[in-house]
Amino acid sequence: MNDKAIYKEHKLKDGHILQIFQDTWAESPRSWDNLGTMAIFHKRYNFGDEVDFASDDFENWSEMQEYIINNLKAAVCIPIFMYDHSGITINTEGFSCPWDSGQVGFIYVTEEKLKDEYAKTTLTEKDIERAMASLESEVKIMNRYVMGDVYGFQLIKREKGEEDLIIDSCSGFYGENLTENGMLDHIPEELTPEKL
Repeated sequence: MNDKAIYKEHKLKDGHILQIFQDTWAESPRSWDNLGTMAIFHKRYNFGDEVDFASDDFENWSEMQEYIINNLKAAVCIPIFMYDHSGITINTEGFSCPWDSGQVGFIYVTEEKLKDEYAKTTLTEKDIERAMASLESEVKIMNRYVMGDVYGFQLIKREKGEEDLIIDSCSGFYGENLTENGMLDHIPEELTPEKL
């Protein structure tokens, strides 16, 4: 018996059902091996990485950014913004609401770490662009996490008069799109209908 609230249910072939549930126990993406360091400063939320500086150490965000670039030798430093109203969401572009949104920190990568990661002695403009895309992707994944946009599944076999038989289950899929989040990779191809 499934003890999780079903978010969506898809009928597959041969009496199989794909039950999708919200993964309320998902691990933070910041526990993974990330390229960037996420320095988030907020009175009520703590979901960034540990850093050796605090927002109180600076007069404003520009001063903090200068410190990250000049003292920590960041090759890339991107601001992070939060919208907090009946839930939270973060991004690197900012939000239009002046009351419930604002900057909460930065995501950055040092030159040294980037050179190690890319096995280079000198960074090119293309390396910097690639790093920026990686950091923006990390913020998008973190946004899915803070929004609760993380899912799991149970693949069950359903037959009349029988209790559902759990064939497989897994969780930790970020985002609703079954193809993009990798969930469909866990479903046998012969059971997957053309459209889901």
